[in-house]
Amino acid sequence: MALVSIMSLRSLPIAVMLLCVSLSGCISGDDVNDLSDDDEYIDDETDLLDPEEDGYCGDLDGDGEPDCPLSGYTPETNPWWCNSTGIGGHHVDSAYELTTKGELGPELCETLTYELKDAIEWAAQWPTLGDAEDAGYTMTVEYVEGMGTHHVMLNEFSMDSPEFDSQDPEFPGTIIDDVFEHDRPEFLMYGGEERDSELVGFAWFVHAPADSPPEGFTGDNDWWHRHPSMCIRPSDFLLRGSDLDEETCDNREGVNVNLEEYWMVHAWIIRPWLTYDDVFTNHHPCLLEGGPEQDLEADCWAESTEHVGHDI
Repeated sequence: MALVSIMSLRSLPIAVMLLCVSLSGCISGDDVNDLSDDDEYIDDETDLLDPEEDGYCGDLDGDGEPDCPLSGYTPETNPWWCNSTGIGGHHVDSAYELTTKGELGPELCETLTYELKDAIEWAAQWPTLGDAEDAGYTMTVEYVEGMGTHHVMLNEFSMDSPEFDSQDPEFPGTIIDDVFEHDRPEFLMYGGEERDSELVGFAWFVHAPADSPPEGFTGDNDWWHRHPSMCIRPSDFLLRGSDLDEETCDNREGVNVNLEEYWMVHAWIIRPWLTYDDVFTNHHPCLLEGGPEQDLEADCWAESTEHVGHDI
């Protein structure tokens, strides 16, 4: 499948660009009539509308809302983001034992589509790392193979507050809490640490009992995972490692924070950083150790997304 970088279409308004180029491409009304049961994916760029055409996936009826949800989606079909396979990558929690991912029905798929669309539209405000940091986002995880960075909006929160308890942590002033908001991921992920590094993915981070993942997205394919103990440097909320003993964490100027009751899930819905096997897998194989793969013909784009190694 031909893939187009989201940053290559600067002539389009950013919200439209992310909504309509971020996934498999909008299809026209005539194309809908030609769909068969096997037409679950769009494999040919000739099937797409001209992105330069006036009104392309825009507000066609004047209600103030884009009329193309996720590009490539047509009601009653089964697009790739509604048909996950595999185990979601690393960190499979025991809560998902004896369960499997699979195809969502039409109603669930339509709801999930609009949930993901909302997240894309919201994050369109910060297409680059520089945009995010200028708006107040903090890099809490440096670039990591398979994931990129993790940027979070801390506002006035500080681990140095006397009220902060590392063994029973809360994050007042942030959106890290017990409320899942599908349209507001807690973390934005970028493909590098330079100001022009592009947005590659999202992560949601929600407080919930250790034996009960958040309800999360529509359907059962969003398998959440946990990082039980994270060593975080209080001065800038920067991750220094995971599952470290106290001495090692202290030597890295960090504090071990108990996150047993905090759950995370990723979604890869920013083009070209799509994971067709499983939209909710933990890692992307083309976010390499040395930086993001720029060659869209590289083997990593065709690799399975079930398991990508990384070290923090």
